[in-house]
Amino acid sequence: MKKTILILTLVLCGAALAAPASGRAAYDPIASGQTKLRFDKSFLALLKRNGATLRAAAGARLRAGSAIFPVSGGRFDPVSAKGFIEHDGALLFKRGGHELRLTSLQLKTTRRRAPYAAKLGGGQLKLAAAATLVVNRRGFGERMTVSTLRLSAKVATRLEKKLRLPNVFQAGQLLGDAVTTADPLTVSLRRAGEANLSLDPGFQAKLSALFVAVNPIFPAEHPGPFTLPIFGGTLAPDAGTGKIELSGALEFLQLGGGQVFWHDPSLDFAGHSLNAEAEVDPSPPYAGKLVALQIASTEGDSVSADPRAREIAVSGPSLALGSQMAAIFEDVFAKPQGRSGVFSAGEPVGRASFEAKGQ
Repeated sequence: MKKTILILTLVLCGAALAAPASGRAAYDPIASGQTKLRFDKSFLALLKRNGATLRAAAGARLRAGSAIFPVSGGRFDPVSAKGFIEHDGALLFKRGGHELRLTSLQLKTTRRRAPYAAKLGGGQLKLAAAATLVVNRRGFGERMTVSTLRLSAKVATRLEKKLRLPNVFQAGQLLGDAVTTADPLTVSLRRAGEANLSLDPGFQAKLSALFVAVNPIFPAEHPGPFTLPIFGGTLAPDAGTGKIELSGALEFLQLGGGQVFWHDPSLDFAGHSLNAEAEVDPSPPYAGKLVALQIASTEGDSVSADPRAREIAVSGPSLALGSQMAAIFEDVFAKPQGRSGVFSAGEPVGRASFEAKGQ
């Protein structure tokens, strides 16, 4: 029995050591961008000789021998350079009364030798083979350069059948090259930096009058403002949406009375709120641990972004006390002192600021 336990322990330890340290990939949702497919002159000449033309539709554009497709979505991990990009727009190959419609263009960086696929009058097909696929960071977004695209056999056959041009298109025929640029809706954040929380003097005075001390719980600190390390989250470059996850806690402790904790707060920029796992002690008579509560609402922040450094700085969002937390503070801190109406929803709590670093 002891031998079996020892073997099992060694197996589990080996599996833990073999597991990747980086964990799961963090994919950023893609919001905008474009793919520019530049046709080789020989391919355009082939179309012209055989009476075929190109036309763009549904948001795509044709310009100087290139088809430009707007990016509509996808997701991308900038660390591993893996992901997919989806597009709107259509490209029409026409010859007389015959037509082949190319839609639903998609780029997958995991298929380096055939990264582009599209629907051509039916199901999705590999569009072309590629010589190289190079991914470079471009601010908060990415730039993918694909060289020497050569027509796939199935696309060549589809062109011949739909345009009634037998023996004209061939597998391996030079199609051109392409460049895709993609910008994220939100950026996945690294565990780096910290958020500062400065309490409003009026709010702090109320707490002091009720003999309530505010203490940081590690890894939060109180060197001046309260600081809480950034644990992760996602954030739009303009801070219009996303959530910053913080680690540590703040303890509100009344001398000889109750305690209120704000564990692992988060700033929700879509919901304009500061949220936390609250705890109200002693329990009983108080509630103990509570589900995530809105501690305060936020407004009036100032945002600056450095795309090259992939950093987003937010300063000065004012925090206004949430209704549930105002009621908790009244019950735990004011009532035992024979006071009422001390705390109210919407009163200033303080201000927050941070500098977050994207992956």
